[in-house]
Amino acid sequence: MKNIGSQAELTRQLSSAGSRLVVVDFFATWCGPCKTLAPILDGLERKHTSTIFAKVDVDQAQDCAKQYSVSSMPTILFFKNKSEVGRVVGADVGKIQSFIKTYEGGSSFSGSGQTLGGSSASFSSSSPSSRPTKGRVDDAPYYMRLWTAVGHLSSGILSFCARCLHSVATVATSAKTGLIGDSTHKEIKTVEGPGGSCQIQVRMLDGSSIRGDFEPTHTLQQVHDFVQANLHARGVKAPGFTLMTNFPKTVYKDGNLQQTLEEAKLTPRAQLIVMA
Repeated sequence: MKNIGSQAELTRQLSSAGSRLVVVDFFATWCGPCKTLAPILDGLERKHTSTIFAKVDVDQAQDCAKQYSVSSMPTILFFKNKSEVGRVVGADVGKIQSFIKTYEGGSSFSGSGQTLGGSSASFSSSSPSSRPTKGRVDDAPYYMRLWTAVGHLSSGILSFCARCLHSVATVATSAKTGLIGDSTHKEIKTVEGPGGSCQIQVRMLDGSSIRGDFEPTHTLQQVHDFVQANLHARGVKAPGFTLMTNFPKTVYKDGNLQQTLEEAKLTPRAQLIVMA
């Protein structure tokens, strides 16, 4: 799978593709679902030789992510004749395969979300009854219905595994920050921001979010103090935590904390992440 390093390179790739379908995987190296999806896309690339597959590391090619308003990973974009014809947000294999089926033009895979190896000629036979029939799924040959069933089953298993991984990650993070292990219910307290026209949303260590209002002239140190106060109110000890943004990926600490929100281009609203 070709690695795209800039918007200019992606534009050249789309121009040279002509009428062929181009599938672009926007991923991040720190993204768990992206790692799960990668070998599946490699398998689809081997089966669909008429389709061009490419990938974009959003941290290395931020101009690409900005150009196509990609804010969640993985995001799969589908291009035909240099125009975006669809996108899938998340590791939804069934939807990805459905888009390929719709726009590939001539590739043969049957059923919802499951490809069949080989070309359409492999279904040909001197006997008319051996050819795949159009219409209801029940009218299709046995092997086609079997592949369709396998496709639905595999999509369901992948979705279930993704939910399990998310749950495990949430529990692990909570255990690390000391938010679990106590059988008594703890009220989550929120300390309000100083007030102002800027809305700063912060994703905490346990996955929850808080929001504070600030003025454009307030510094990131004041936002840092606001987060520290909320961690303290929740009984969470996180000495030395830092704040960061994903797009563009920027870590705010030490001297960076003296910037105003306006200087850091975090107005009129922004989202920050707490990193332990």
